Amino acid sequence: MAILTVNHLAKAFGPQVLFNDLNLLVNGRERVAIIGGNGTGKSTLLKIIMGFEKADSGNVGIQNGLTIGYLPQICDLPEGATLHQAVLGIRPGLTELAVELQDVEDLLGHATTAEAIELGSRYADLSHQFEAIEGYSLKAQAAQYLDALGFSEAELQQETESLSGGQKTRASLARLLLQSPDLLLLDEPTNHLDIEGCEWLQSFLLERYSGAALIVSHDRYFMDAVVSRVIELDAGEAVSYSGNYTLFAVLKAKRREEQAKLYSLQQREIARIEASVQKLFSHRKFSRRDSKLKELERIKKVAKTSSSKQMHADLGETMRSGREVIRVAELSKGFGEKELFQDMDFILERGQKVALVGPNGSGKSTFLKVVAGLIEADSGEVEMGMRVNAVYFAQQFEHLDPNLEVIEELLMDANLTANESRDLLARFLFMGDDVFKRVSSLSGGELCRLALAKLLAQRPNLLLLDEPTNHLDILSREALENAIRKFDGAVMIASHDRYLLDAVVDRVLEFRDGHTHSYLGTYTDYRQKVMARLAMKQADVPLHTVISDKRPSNTAKQIKQNLKRLNNRQKELEEAIAAVEARLEAISASLASTDPYLDGSAKRLGDEYDLLQTKLEQLTEQWSAVSEELERLQAE
Repeated sequence: MAILTVNHLAKAFGPQVLFNDLNLLVNGRERVAIIGGNGTGKSTLLKIIMGFEKADSGNVGIQNGLTIGYLPQICDLPEGATLHQAVLGIRPGLTELAVELQDVEDLLGHATTAEAIELGSRYADLSHQFEAIEGYSLKAQAAQYLDALGFSEAELQQETESLSGGQKTRASLARLLLQSPDLLLLDEPTNHLDIEGCEWLQSFLLERYSGAALIVSHDRYFMDAVVSRVIELDAGEAVSYSGNYTLFAVLKAKRREEQAKLYSLQQREIARIEASVQKLFSHRKFSRRDSKLKELERIKKVAKTSSSKQMHADLGETMRSGREVIRVAELSKGFGEKELFQDMDFILERGQKVALVGPNGSGKSTFLKVVAGLIEADSGEVEMGMRVNAVYFAQQFEHLDPNLEVIEELLMDANLTANESRDLLARFLFMGDDVFKRVSSLSGGELCRLALAKLLAQRPNLLLLDEPTNHLDILSREALENAIRKFDGAVMIASHDRYLLDAVVDRVLEFRDGHTHSYLGTYTDYRQKVMARLAMKQADVPLHTVISDKRPSNTAKQIKQNLKRLNNRQKELEEAIAAVEARLEAISASLASTDPYLDGSAKRLGDEYDLLQTKLEQLTEQWSAVSEELERLQAE
């Protein structure tokens, strides 16, 4: 049964039409994703449903008695309270009672005997009121949600006025989930979450929340896990697809292919009729000509498939670096009493694509800045290999000068002609006079595209990427994903975009509790290994350097340690090679049947086969290097 209906909705801002005659519905307990390019009206649609924006025409129908919880992209919290207390404000008076209870508790700590009696009576009265509206159980639940969304115990006591925008959004999400409304309207709910927060939110919506949800998101991994229907806003229309995001992508491709065929056939038929009309006219057979004209008028035109503007981020061929791109030895870095990573050993090899994962504040961004030479480590060293041209992408765009024009900013670090720079910016959707915009006036998505254009202009063979997809829509994310996948250099990428990580990386480096741990494979492979490890209650194994060009000392102990590390690395690589070979065999078997060609998956399987062949070559090259080092050490 539909609990929310949107009928014939239209909305425009001046000449820009967001949607016209838009229709959609959400059924009880249904989880629906709203997707579309930046500026297609996704956030505006949620605001219209909430009544914060007025539609130009059409109406929104909401089931009687339905409770709705709304999470905008920019949130605020009640002032004059701690974070924990503000999240409790889901019922009238709850936050105020929590604040007053805390105030009385603080006074009791310094009260005289006479004052303590009076304050104790007041505290008992407040406590009874708090318990009557389930304050204590909600307080415990709120603390649990805030912990899962990445807040420390100390942060729970921060005043709301001191919180960042991202912290307020995460706290507002906890408050909303605590409220448990019948319908959730979530606008980019994973934007400020780390991977663990995203995983927790997925589990919560799947296992603990029984209502419906309408979710605006660019997080494809999240949508794959949570939603059962995808509605795409495109060219002012809402097109609905059953299934999660991956199924949507397949169905959309089929729909576009069928539409293109129908359009082509119809155009041929129209051309045939028009030629017939001309011929009848020249033969002065007017009645038959009029009949043909009426036939033309009755044809219901098939729309030509629209081609959305998409950035082109192909990085091209790069200068070939040495086999070892980065060598990190005994690297340590901390801030105050917090140790982010210590005695870290790590080697990045040519062609490797490594994901940096871990909770917010675990040291991923700091590590990238140390490698990029922007900040100094406390101890240890980072050594760049031969012919390495490294370029760093900063998630906050602090390297962009707000006072420059777009084209001036691009040319700050690139030796390009005016035409070359205009062509490059056009590939990143800066058309015409857009190149003369001030950097200070750009949106988050535009800043991200400019930063990527600057990166490409420097022709790097090592990419150091810190959350490169944060402000990109899905089409731009896919374009960047394809570019990184085809890139023949090395990549280190810190990101909570799990779909991207699954598509491009072959190794995961986890930052946790001051240590790093290395895993071969994609993000999903890493997640499965971690879950298995936790299930078996095994201890984490710190990452060690695997190969060293520096000749080890001749002590038997050091040689034994190096041999052990190399044998473990060789075993990991052999397992990875076996897994890739097995997948290649499975794809070959699938392509030998007719099914992939009937269901449209043949192209995807073919692309995957090509990528796996490249990955197999890289793994084999790494295995050969490890084997050579093993032989050398064994000879000693």
